[in-house]
Amino acid sequence: MSRALFEGPLADVAKTLVLDQARPVVPLVELLREQTLDRLLLQVYGAELMPEQQPVLVSQWMKYYAMQLIAPVTVASLVHGVSWPLAVDQVSFALHERGFLDGVRFEGAPFEASNSDDPFERFAPLLDNLQQVIERLSTYGNVAPGVLWGNAGDYLETCLRELAAVSDVSLAPGYGLLRERLRPDGQRNPLFNAVTYREGKDGQSVRQRRSCCLSHRVEWVGRCEHCPLHRGVGPRE
Repeated sequence: MSRALFEGPLADVAKTLVLDQARPVVPLVELLREQTLDRLLLQVYGAELMPEQQPVLVSQWMKYYAMQLIAPVTVASLVHGVSWPLAVDQVSFALHERGFLDGVRFEGAPFEASNSDDPFERFAPLLDNLQQVIERLSTYGNVAPGVLWGNAGDYLETCLRELAAVSDVSLAPGYGLLRERLRPDGQRNPLFNAVTYREGKDGQSVRQRRSCCLSHRVEWVGRCEHCPLHRGVGPRE
């Protein structure tokens, strides 16, 4: 059923799904162990950066995580009203030969999910998953949670823009995650204004992240295209 959710113009969304049962995957709970993260970050970035630039590397790792997870979950919910069990012990990831995340497998079957217009109710399983992963990575990498939530919000906003280009489905619940300052319980929404747009010098719209992803700290990684530092102010980390 997972493949059928992403037919036609939605096919690109399915490219992060691991549908081949023979393809090796690693449970998320294993990936979040300190020894595993140490090994993978060292494999991807080398001893010259790990552990010296560990906060930067953890931020980049979170980008891969968000890239694999957010698109299929968001599109399946908005287009089909379905989801998967997203507890950290029900999600696994394939690894590229270089060591970075390269596909997601949901261990449970898709099910009919909430179709609430309340974004926090509709996407509660995704938010719970992100909360747990970000708390773990923040502690492990000594990196501010806001940096990691910024990475998640960046990919969520990208997903919504790409979905708008191929579907007329309502995106309001998805954008609500990015536009509501507070959660229903009154707590701050860490995805609020993760991405904003302003008018550039040439009159064109300029996309910018709210928080810096730290990539500018490592020369060969470089500053990301939508870095808030382009505004001439310090990063909101």
